[in-house]
Amino acid sequence: MARTGLRRVTVTRPLPAGLVLGHDQRQVPVPLRLFAPEPVRVTLIGGVWAAQLLIFRAFAIGARVFVVTTEPQAWQGFGERATGQQSRLTIVGGEPDQPYGGTAQSPVLTVFDLGMTGPATSPPLGPWHSQLTVLRQLDRPGTAVLQEAELAVMQRLGSEEATLAAAARKLGPPSGQLLQSMEDDMLALFGDGDDRYLFLNQTGIEQQYMGLPRR
Repeated sequence: MARTGLRRVTVTRPLPAGLVLGHDQRQVPVPLRLFAPEPVRVTLIGGVWAAQLLIFRAFAIGARVFVVTTEPQAWQGFGERATGQQSRLTIVGGEPDQPYGGTAQSPVLTVFDLGMTGPATSPPLGPWHSQLTVLRQLDRPGTAVLQEAELAVMQRLGSEEATLAAAARKLGPPSGQLLQSMEDDMLALFGDGDDRYLFLNQTGIEQQYMGLPRR
């Protein structure tokens, strides 16, 4: 999709089951149920690159994004580059004390990029308002937010991270091994039915503006 095309994308009907996160080994699309009438909490173990890829795809279905971060320079200008609009992504100075208003046509995503922990308190969320917590590395302080999330998305993990993640999400030994052996362009999705391991299938425009997969 050309950049100018992404700017023109609008949602004219309620959102489908989810945005396409990638494809499995059979090339079947794997959706991420990121937005719904009830709040959705997602935890990502991975880097800013993976978080911004999810957001880039969320922009295409009309999302507005608010980012609470300890590293604002990593997010500065991203929304404008991706959409050509200044209003689609806002960096905020602290944790919100009330939910942002979201709709099916314009859902809201609050992103917490705080390093190795989640927000200090459980933020208020309303309809069509979801939360994405980014754990750049998984250590014991981050396991609580991983346990509480309805959905967990993970890039390739180190051995200690995989052990903590498997315990927090009650995963079997095979998952702990697979989480350490995924390719750069893969993600794992837990909590939305069967455990899924998927390939991101980056588009050319995603590679142009975000570069190749990395953590």
